[in-house]
Amino acid sequence: MLDVRLATEDDIETLVRLRRDFNDEWHPHTDEEQTFFAAQFRAYLKRGLDAGEFVGVLGFIGSELASGAFLLIDDYPANCEIRHGRLGTLINVYTYPAYRRHGYGQQVTTAAIAKGRELGLDVIDLNATEMGRGVYEQVGFELRENVPMRLVLNN
Repeated sequence: MLDVRLATEDDIETLVRLRRDFNDEWHPHTDEEQTFFAAQFRAYLKRGLDAGEFVGVLGFIGSELASGAFLLIDDYPANCEIRHGRLGTLINVYTYPAYRRHGYGQQVTTAAIAKGRELGLDVIDLNATEMGRGVYEQVGFELRENVPMRLVLNN
């Protein structure tokens, strides 16, 4: 059974490892890049956890980290879908290969959604991989008309 809990400042190194493992599988980088990213992420986590702008959800089997998810919280100008100006972005939902196909990704996603509701978020956005799309649809996410686009300003 998966033990799901919210991350605290005591979990910063676990969160950094989870993000690095996610990146190693989905967005490989050099060790030098990963070291740089880890340092930036540690600083981000210290600010984000304190300010309530970051929620980490961790799922353990015994003492082993099996799955996790990150929810970023933003204030946003209100509109017809974001009535209270509270927007969440779900990122880095990751289940380690040895623990896949047991519903753990769905459990950490559901916990992140529950925390988002508790925080009064209007919507939660995400960019899904094909592997995760079914999980997200099962918990209520739906495809939208607008396609994410990005302009890279600083690379």
